[in-house]
Amino acid sequence: MAQGKSLDIGPIERLNERFAALAGWCFDQRALVAGVCLALLIGLGTYAFSGIETDASYEAYFYEGDNTYLAYEAYREDFGSDEVAYIGFELPGVEHGPWNVKAMGALVSLTEALEDEVPFIYDVTTLANAELTIGNEEGLDISKIAYDWPLTQAELLERRDAYLSKPMFVGGIINERSDFGAIIVKMDRSSTDPPEEIIAEESEWLFPGEPENTENMYPQITDAKIREVLSRPEYAEFVFYNSGDVPLNAYYNRILFIEPVKMFAITLGVVSLILFIAFRTFVSVVTPAAVLILTLVSTVALMVLLGFKINMSFGSTPTLLMAIGVAHSVHVLSEFGVRFRALGDRRAAIVESIYLVGVPCLLTSVTTAVGFASMSFVPIKSIGEGAIYQAFGVLAAFFFSVTLLMALLSMGKRHRAVAQKESTSKGGEMMKRALEGLAEFNIKYRNALIGVFAVFLVVLGTGATRVQVDSNWLDDFWQDSWIYETTTRVDDEMGGTTNIIYLFDGGEKDAIKEPAVLREIDRLQQLANEESWLVRKTYSIVDIIKDLNQSLHADDPAYYRIPDTREEIAQYLILYESSGGEEAEEYVSPDYRRANLELRLRLGPTTATQELVAKLDAALAQEPMESSTLSLTGIGALWLVLMNYIMSSQIQGFTIAFSVITLMMIGIFRSVRIGLISMVPNLAPVFLALGAMGWFGISLDYNKVGIAAIALGISVDDTIHLMARFRHEFRVHGSYQKALRESLGDVGRALIITSAALVLGFLVNSFSEMRSQAYYGILLSGALVTALIADFLFMPSLVLWLKPFGPEGEGRPELARPELGKAA
Repeated sequence: MAQGKSLDIGPIERLNERFAALAGWCFDQRALVAGVCLALLIGLGTYAFSGIETDASYEAYFYEGDNTYLAYEAYREDFGSDEVAYIGFELPGVEHGPWNVKAMGALVSLTEALEDEVPFIYDVTTLANAELTIGNEEGLDISKIAYDWPLTQAELLERRDAYLSKPMFVGGIINERSDFGAIIVKMDRSSTDPPEEIIAEESEWLFPGEPENTENMYPQITDAKIREVLSRPEYAEFVFYNSGDVPLNAYYNRILFIEPVKMFAITLGVVSLILFIAFRTFVSVVTPAAVLILTLVSTVALMVLLGFKINMSFGSTPTLLMAIGVAHSVHVLSEFGVRFRALGDRRAAIVESIYLVGVPCLLTSVTTAVGFASMSFVPIKSIGEGAIYQAFGVLAAFFFSVTLLMALLSMGKRHRAVAQKESTSKGGEMMKRALEGLAEFNIKYRNALIGVFAVFLVVLGTGATRVQVDSNWLDDFWQDSWIYETTTRVDDEMGGTTNIIYLFDGGEKDAIKEPAVLREIDRLQQLANEESWLVRKTYSIVDIIKDLNQSLHADDPAYYRIPDTREEIAQYLILYESSGGEEAEEYVSPDYRRANLELRLRLGPTTATQELVAKLDAALAQEPMESSTLSLTGIGALWLVLMNYIMSSQIQGFTIAFSVITLMMIGIFRSVRIGLISMVPNLAPVFLALGAMGWFGISLDYNKVGIAAIALGISVDDTIHLMARFRHEFRVHGSYQKALRESLGDVGRALIITSAALVLGFLVNSFSEMRSQAYYGILLSGALVTALIADFLFMPSLVLWLKPFGPEGEGRPELARPELGKAA
């Protein structure tokens, strides 16, 4: 490129030459490049998909060193896994409902079947085996319906009255009307346990001979076995509502493996259709698809290498990478089509195309990667990990676009006839006239356009201030999904499908047996019960102690209280354990140093839990604990901490992304004015995403935490392409108006195509089984439409007004096209 080097050129022009040289090399070594990429696809694909794992549990959001997570792990060491399958049931049209003698016989059988056949369970609690404590002349009798079965209908109705008199049972395994029951299946495993600990016995495998199949692992195999048992003919009169951690996590895990593949396939189809319509060639569809598939495989391979698992943050990754990666292909294909028709030489067309778009594609890749990577510093584990592999995927898409795509475009006839009509190669007369009209509109109404966008930013900026940080995991799902319907049904009847746990530490062995400690637990429990708007049920060792005291005093309700002395309490517990009582171990540690108080909460937003905790904290502040120390843990507590992380992460991520990208824009154009002007239009898509959330009451939750930074990183891409070409054309022509017309005419069509691909690609998320993913896609799509409008109608007006490239004058036509070397 002798001529290019003789000119007074800057770093961007020199980098353009490097990309042109790379494109020429890829043309000359096309077989080698394609072969290496094929080997990478096979090797990385085998490595990636044989080693990737899933993690749908809430622990995926917390790093191991997180203090809240460590407190939760300490709780689990004392009290085991807190994962359950909570199965509600009713018997429509059956007299006495769950207390029908035939139905109870079936429940006894069902309880035994679940205990004997379902892998990874700790215990099963139903009306058939719940402990009924009754005092007698000899002391204490702990009975279970299953122990005394069979019973007559009259005897069973007597038992019903006895069970309904016990506060621990009502709202837990039977509702107040006594027509809706529950089966509580507690697990001895957690979704985050190592793979070797959650593989079922080989004889239980759903897929024999496939030890790595996740359907042979917890929680999928547990969920599948529960469903198989519930579907048996002997339980046909029951209507079951399967909810809780086990079906939810199994559902998540299946979605994590199946849905990304489905979304990828749909997005690939949509993008391919857009490319075919835009370029009308088979090559324009196949070559980008090859780049995108290799990009996704490389990204998953990196996840395996770094020990990352597929979690909810991965769900939108295939769509994101495809929508972003195809933008490079569109710019290359658009320029290549123009140059090949104009020059008639395939190699020259490829080299000149990359000379023009290589640097903008690099810069857009880096800025988009920065947008993603800015979230890697947040304290939410799944978001931080997702930021790393998504940023890598963006850069991988660029790398394969300037190597593999070049090699694939090289495979065809070297020469062709030179086209006579340039307008057709640029997208047709209609597109040409539309872009020319757009340029003239900017020139004529630049002041009005600036005013309109200023109002637009103010209105949406006001909406952004109204955004509330909140979350409700049930809102992840569509209202007609089975998980939504079953969970809301159980919550309406029984309540408490989520929880928070207060952990009491008496400081020494047997401290929980002290009346003073028990009264402190009871005080907090009663305070919680007063908040019936949210708290549906509470459980603690105090319930068992009170029940023992009442049972041992002729079932006199006056004795449903804590005994006065430690000796009485110790004797009651010894008598309870010797009589076969087992439920107390769920609420106290083996050494009786620690005890837990579980608050089962109505489904609702996390802000409601936050309000509850604040009320209880205020009450405790007025009368502090004196005999024990208190800490908050459990799933609900983790969500409270996560909510605080979300707000700090959004602010931190956007601040980092905006600051770094602004500095990059200033460095790219070697001008503070150009860099700042480039960033102003990109506030529009960010304000749209956040403003729409604020005005329409869409909460900022863990699914949308990085939306501002990501919207910025993606939307700035079009700005870079247009600003870079605007600046280039200004240097060539020396006129702002002429530069605008030429730049819009050259890159405008590509920007429209890439934006269409991005928008429709993200809208594919509307097909997701997860409502949260659909909203995420819709918000990003709206932001990108706004970004394109801002780049077409706002940014040019700013450039025409502020003239950041310098004064107008004579142009330098010699910069229009470099001298292209010809290889044999």
